[in-house]
Amino acid sequence: MSIKFTDDLTFDIYVKKQVIEDVDFNDRESLEKYLKKLFKTLKNKYNITVEGFYDITVYIDKYYGVIFHLEKEDLDYYDFYKNQVDMRIITIDTEFMYKVDDIPLNLLDKINIFAINNEIYIKIKDDLTNLEMMELVENSRLVFDK
Repeated sequence: MSIKFTDDLTFDIYVKKQVIEDVDFNDRESLEKYLKKLFKTLKNKYNITVEGFYDITVYIDKYYGVIFHLEKEDLDYYDFYKNQVDMRIITIDTEFMYKVDDIPLNLLDKINIFAINNEIYIKIKDDLTNLEMMELVENSRLVFDK
């Protein structure tokens, strides 16, 4: 899991598919149960407290895993949400793209290559091994639609 903050009210949580294999993202109860567990992990392991009202967009990619995009509503009734989380959740099935400087030749049969505005992007079209996925993530910038 990795976390990227945009500002004080917005951040993304990147979770690889091996971690979330048991979560049914089409079942709201299963998703909410996982989010509660995730918020507890954020507090205990990263000292990040999630409380208040959040718009949460869940981007699901069958090859990578999930990105949770959290936007906290800046409400005047802050004390009402002290130690509580209320959320509006939207799930989106998508295919992530990876911006690369060099085409990974060892993955040619498992990826599609795109050139957009003189930049090289790839999309996964077949399962990668854990090692291949780690190598791709380390040598690219993950792109998803916010």
